[in-house]
Amino acid sequence: MPLSKAACLFKLCLTLTVISLTHLSLAANQEPEPAKLPDLTDLSVEALLELDVTSVTKTPTGLKDVPAAIYVLTSDDIHRSGATTIPEALRVVPGMHVARIDGNKWAVSTRGFNSQYANKLLVLMDGRILYTPMFSGVWWDQEDVMMEDIERIEVIRGPGASLWGANAVNGVINIITKKVKNTQGALISGAGGSMRKSGGLRYGVGLGNQAYLKVYGRHSEYDQTHLPGTDTQAGDDSRLSKIGFRVDKDFSGTDKLTLQGDAFSGSSGGAGQQFPTVSAKLAPVLSPPYSRWLPTDSEPSGHYLMGRWEHGYSNDSSTVLRMYWNRNERKFTAIDSSYQIDTLDFDFQHNVHLDEEHNLVWGAGARLNYNDTQNSLDLSWLPNQRQDQIYSLFAQDEITLVPARWKLTLGSKFEHNPVTQFEWQPTARLSWTPVKQHAFWASVSRSVRTPNWAEQDLNYNKQVIPPAGGGVAGPANPVTLISFVGNKAMQSEKMLAYDWGWRAQLGPRLSADVALYYYDYHNILSGTPSALDASRIVSGYLLQTYAFTNYGSADVYGGEASVDWRVTDTWKLRATYSQTEQRFRLSKLAPAGTGKLFDGGFPAHQAMLWSMHQLTPQINVDLWWRYVDGFKENPPVQAFHELDARLARRFRHGLELALVGRNLLETQHVEFGSYLFSIPTAAQREVYATLSWNF
Repeated sequence: MPLSKAACLFKLCLTLTVISLTHLSLAANQEPEPAKLPDLTDLSVEALLELDVTSVTKTPTGLKDVPAAIYVLTSDDIHRSGATTIPEALRVVPGMHVARIDGNKWAVSTRGFNSQYANKLLVLMDGRILYTPMFSGVWWDQEDVMMEDIERIEVIRGPGASLWGANAVNGVINIITKKVKNTQGALISGAGGSMRKSGGLRYGVGLGNQAYLKVYGRHSEYDQTHLPGTDTQAGDDSRLSKIGFRVDKDFSGTDKLTLQGDAFSGSSGGAGQQFPTVSAKLAPVLSPPYSRWLPTDSEPSGHYLMGRWEHGYSNDSSTVLRMYWNRNERKFTAIDSSYQIDTLDFDFQHNVHLDEEHNLVWGAGARLNYNDTQNSLDLSWLPNQRQDQIYSLFAQDEITLVPARWKLTLGSKFEHNPVTQFEWQPTARLSWTPVKQHAFWASVSRSVRTPNWAEQDLNYNKQVIPPAGGGVAGPANPVTLISFVGNKAMQSEKMLAYDWGWRAQLGPRLSADVALYYYDYHNILSGTPSALDASRIVSGYLLQTYAFTNYGSADVYGGEASVDWRVTDTWKLRATYSQTEQRFRLSKLAPAGTGKLFDGGFPAHQAMLWSMHQLTPQINVDLWWRYVDGFKENPPVQAFHELDARLARRFRHGLELALVGRNLLETQHVEFGSYLFSIPTAAQREVYATLSWNF
């Protein structure tokens, strides 16, 4: 396959940057000082609890004071995990289920409802929404970033819809990248081993007058995995190339401007899947095997451009205006289908400290989603072009009831969309800090997930059922074609959430965080078959359609606990445990044959123990054990234990080398099942080395 445009641009960027770095190094008058990498063990328990987060209130708030179940992955957490992808880094978050489906596909969710197309978890990067309106989820294979550029990842376990809107139902992941001022100089990073290889280059420079620029490029490749229980390669290798830039400018301390963007292109392989033979290229096959095997490869590409302007009127008032244009494209060449989605988004926010009792944040937004698809008989969208306009308004007031003791937070998001029209999503949060070391909180929230385009517009020929008794099909004994079709009358899924929590500093070296929840879901996604009609013959097939419907409901409840123990100045232990129970049911009004979708897909029990040990000032050793309970999938996923390890050595001049081992306890295991296009493969034992050089 010829190199993509993004790959060529990446190579050009890499060449020009290397030439620039060489010139700068020759012109330098003295050897640079060794760069000191941050270390988690440098931070005390108290300092970690004082970290500012923004995802719950949209204003900087100390972690210990946040009235929500939130977990923060710092840049050092990410670095020491050895992760080269965002889903790998998210595995350490309590209550988060991260499962590798194949070599490039992931199932990522929290507190239930997981799949490759998980649709109740909102993911943002620097305020830009990463989900696609096609299925309300994230294509994780195209979110391949330089992990060294991430400042922190804030994960809200539970609803965040009152600030972030529809689809922030059972969680929010907010990925925040580093300011350009903190990424000056050059960085070269890379990874290579038994299953992966990647390389990245970043260069930051000051432009004068408090203006800074960085450019970067990254290329990654992941090898094929095996079909479960075999040595057969699955064809799920992938590659992605990305280039980007960011400019930060500070105007006299009152105004700050950021402009950033990137472009990417790649390919994502997948195991072959059996498709009905109704393609325009091939005549119907009315004898065994009634279908054909096709690869499930796709070719993602896209780019975005975003601007952010922050203005401070005073110490008590500031505004933020953010605008971005995002384009995503994906081609499924084997079945002659593709789509292109353009998103134009405007978001305004005003933070104002009204008085000693009230901190108000309010804002408004508008989003335009435009879709253009190339349809085939196997996969089509009706209509093949669509434009949605979404408008929103939100307000949230943090009310101090008793200084340093009681706080009440009230807020709501109001949205208008073209499908379900007006949606409102209120929340109330109460926090109590009886003493400085302990904080208790509780909340009640209402969230909705609006219907996505697949649920309304999809036509997907999924399966062929041979004639009864086998043999050649005929008019009296036809082949049945199973097809999923969209439903224009879909309603929003609704959830009423109750959350409770306790966060404590139990000593100078010990902290704990406990969260409990109960969620009541209504109108959740189901599939309802049409009545078989012998007159409905399509290309020689008897057509059996399944329409997306809203006959499901569920109760999801459980809790998470995490403990951080700084055993010594150079050794830290982190332990987490989570339990999630899901109870699905169908409405009494559901027609016969209606099935529950996303019933299962989430383990009841998960546990993790992470040992972070600084053996010497230059050597770190990390050991990470995790347990994932078995759960119902297609096929069922068995419980497994796994162990990861990382040994890192720091050298002078900002150089670090590390050896990482993944899945060391088993040769291979399966982490998820099959759904629509995804065919599960085996997660395999692997070893790879990483390099990071700041200069």
